[in-house]
Amino acid sequence: TPPPYGAPAPAPVLVAVAHGSRDPQAPRTVRALLDRVRDLRPGLDVRLAHIELNAPLLPDTLDGLRGADAVLVPLLLGRGHHVKRDLPAATAAAPAVRTRIAEPLGPHPLLVEALHERLLDAGWTPADRGDPRTAVVLAAAGSRDPDS
Repeated sequence: TPPPYGAPAPAPVLVAVAHGSRDPQAPRTVRALLDRVRDLRPGLDVRLAHIELNAPLLPDTLDGLRGADAVLVPLLLGRGHHVKRDLPAATAAAPAVRTRIAEPLGPHPLLVEALHERLLDAGWTPADRGDPRTAVVLAAAGSRDPDS
């Protein structure tokens, strides 16, 4: 039911959409991220969904939100196939949920800043930048989608 006249509408449910992984640490990491979001936004309904490999899968999460408004936040680093095709297909298959899809996490300058902080935490120093014996390799799963 809608809120009484003049009352603010409730915030939409935030659905963090992770890819899913065979690494048993991955779901634990995503749950820790969601716990942090809940700590920062008490009262916000925050749910988890995976595109594949881990439960809950996105269709299952959406099925539990019938009649709700939801914002899907892709926990992905690029705007590839999953963001452009899989998420819209999943929302189209769940017409009982009013959804919006946020932009993926990257590319974004804050990610570069976070990577820099991780390098410093690992012992890298700015002086290492000119040392030919020091290399930084950033690897990610690829995509055939040029927007990714």
